[in-house]
Amino acid sequence: MKKNTNIDNFECGYVYHIYTHANGKDLIFREEENYRYFLEKILKYIIPVAEIYAYA
Repeated sequence: MKKNTNIDNFECGYVYHIYTHANGKDLIFREEENYRYFLEKILKYIIPVAEIYAYA
């Protein structure tokens, strides 16, 4: 049986939209710790292999 790891494979040459907002006025990061966790994952998994074109 295949293990469900919930991991997407990114491919070279494509543009991916990673966002940090929810629909409407809902919050994704309810606490500062949640936002820091997200940034740690960006540094670990995205920065070594991709460029960030915009950050607001």
